[in-house]
Amino acid sequence: MDQKKTRKTEKRQLEIVRQLRPIDDCFFEVMMEDPDACEELLQVVLENPLLRIKKETVSGQKSIRIIGKRSIRVDAYAEGNEDTVFNIEIQRADNENHVKRVRYNASVITVNRSEPGDLFEQVQELFVIYIADFDVLHNGRTISHAEMTCIETGVALNDGLHEIFVTTVGKDNSKIARLMKEYKNPDMNNPEFPKQSKRVQEMKHDSEEVEKMCKLVEDYKLEGKIQEAVESAVEYNRPKEETIARLVNKFSLSEEKAQEYYDTFAK
Repeated sequence: MDQKKTRKTEKRQLEIVRQLRPIDDCFFEVMMEDPDACEELLQVVLENPLLRIKKETVSGQKSIRIIGKRSIRVDAYAEGNEDTVFNIEIQRADNENHVKRVRYNASVITVNRSEPGDLFEQVQELFVIYIADFDVLHNGRTISHAEMTCIETGVALNDGLHEIFVTTVGKDNSKIARLMKEYKNPDMNNPEFPKQSKRVQEMKHDSEEVEKMCKLVEDYKLEGKIQEAVESAVEYNRPKEETIARLVNKFSLSEEKAQEYYDTFAK
């Protein structure tokens, strides 16, 4: 009986993995753990085929915490060779203020990357790339760039923050639009984007990668339950300490991990 149940569970997981696409966050996070795939994506978005990243800094699903404040978990993170930081986010659901989310993420990353005594001149260049399965800015463009400018003169203030909004629903035939079309393809295999395609094929057909994805699917289900528990506790004004204790007991978490989940999901 247990063996049959296990086989059915594995079959469901395999079917979920087969249907996952690069635009799905859990798939994207693992996909971006590959430095070559991450670098190729950045080259396309920034229209710079010579762009290089420090491959040892690449991370899919990176948690960034500031003590006493709401934490963030970024979908992909990398650092460039010229003291530049890249944060890439994938968003399927249009259920929050995405522009302000980008602002908050940029603030947390900036503070996290700063050291006491740093001069403001040393604040790193930061690119926040927000890829959404809908038109965040409602302007019909596949890619939109936002920079701080003086309203009266239109002059860029060069504060080092670059916000880039990308959508999968753009109608043009630019290279970034063609890539976004592939991001909705569960079996992406396009020679125009060889490194990302290679990564997708590995994740779909290599036995070790498929096993890793199956486990991640289960982890995401668990995290969904944890998120629901945290959001419910916040909605009913339950004390933070009580909520963390409940997470520890219900989901067999360490207190540190429960604290991290609380800081991430509490709104």
